[in-house]
Amino acid sequence: MNTKIIVLVSLTIGLLPAYNQGTQKNNLKDVQTDHPMIGKWVRMGYSGPAGLHFQKNGLVEGDFGNDGSIDVVASYKLNGDTIKLTDREGQMCQGSGLYKIHQTDYYLAFDLIEDNCGGRINTTMGFWTKPDFEDLIAILGKEISNSPTPESYLNRARIYMAIGMPKQAKEDFDNYIVDDTLNASVYVNRAGTRFPDDMEGVVSDCSKAISIDPNNKNAYFLRGLARYVLGKKEQGCEDFNKAIALGFSVLRIAEQEKCSSFWNEE
Repeated sequence: MNTKIIVLVSLTIGLLPAYNQGTQKNNLKDVQTDHPMIGKWVRMGYSGPAGLHFQKNGLVEGDFGNDGSIDVVASYKLNGDTIKLTDREGQMCQGSGLYKIHQTDYYLAFDLIEDNCGGRINTTMGFWTKPDFEDLIAILGKEISNSPTPESYLNRARIYMAIGMPKQAKEDFDNYIVDDTLNASVYVNRAGTRFPDDMEGVVSDCSKAISIDPNNKNAYFLRGLARYVLGKKEQGCEDFNKAIALGFSVLRIAEQEKCSSFWNEE
């Protein structure tokens, strides 16, 4: 699988956490001081470790090597469960990006609503966890040993995704799905853990997610990638096109080279 595909997968494998897992729904009057997102978050992305630091003053610092250096500073505005990011310093993107927030005590994730900047999408999306993730994994491991619940498996799986451990994440997603077969986002998450070795499994998981949620843009995107790699280029481009229609507009540029012969016929 080529580098471009891997980078694109890194945008999406952590998308669409379950909506019932601690989503922030209230309209906050003073989000810069009391929102639980304030603080530091880390993840292991395709290009290495990364960190985000949401501050009370309405700024977020991005450290894309998680080495203490600040690569970008953006302002953020929260409105219920959405966040608007506008870069101010460093590796800047033009305009703003709008994302939906999903958060529990164990992880944070952003789902693209509208953004034309591939760089900001790449550095923002996916699962993030707290710097003390080893302690969080230990807590969840104890819960699972004593009295396993679907939520414990799900929370641990998403921490594993944040720190770049897809094999362990898949095992926990498998256990979660035993109890809940109707959570489309979990099938999308599990599909992400199958790259790059099990493309048929990616197609199967994404097709299941689409059967549950026909408007799941991330499922169409991942299935499109897998189908393309499997040599089903036209079907892959059809899936990309569906993802674009559902709001993943950046794919129109990102996948133009792959799909020009098909899209130009439309």
